[in-house]
Amino acid sequence: MPATDMTDATHLHRCRRSQRLGEVDQQYRQSLHRLAHRLVRDKGRADDIVQETLIRLWKHPHLLDEPDLALRAWLFTVARHLAYDELRCARRRHEYATDNNAALDRHSDDPCAHLADTWIVHRALATLSHQHREVILHAYYRRATTQDIATELAIPPGTVKSRLHYALRALRDACTAQGVTTESPVNREDLSV
Repeated sequence: MPATDMTDATHLHRCRRSQRLGEVDQQYRQSLHRLAHRLVRDKGRADDIVQETLIRLWKHPHLLDEPDLALRAWLFTVARHLAYDELRCARRRHEYATDNNAALDRHSDDPCAHLADTWIVHRALATLSHQHREVILHAYYRRATTQDIATELAIPPGTVKSRLHYALRALRDACTAQGVTTESPVNREDLSV
């Protein structure tokens, strides 16, 4: 077989696999998302699990040649294991999604409390590193999603999540050092610059 025929055959095979991967994505994405969401109870993390499942399938293209029943079993097993890993991961237990700000929207009628909380948060933010302050500002002032923050700062989404986790921990510690306790949470409006 001439080299051009081999190249054409390889290209054709890759195109078929790419097409099959698209079909699998279309066929199973919603079902995988429902499973992941049911297990982790977070839309963003469920999206990440589905994406990682499909990436793992892409890394093992020979599985695309398997019968649908075997492929489905493999996909759901991988998604389930990824969800369990997500739930087991200690750092995730303390991480909050930046897409859901309902818990941050509470109002205070006391202007003195508002002023004091604002002052405490400003002082606490000043103690953070530039990178930590940057992700907090994007996530809580601008209400940007993890993906938006990653795009704007040109860093991977996983790095955004990690920085946000450690930034919130450092911010909490800085507030605690100023006498703020969990009984007196700072509201979102107090973060206004």
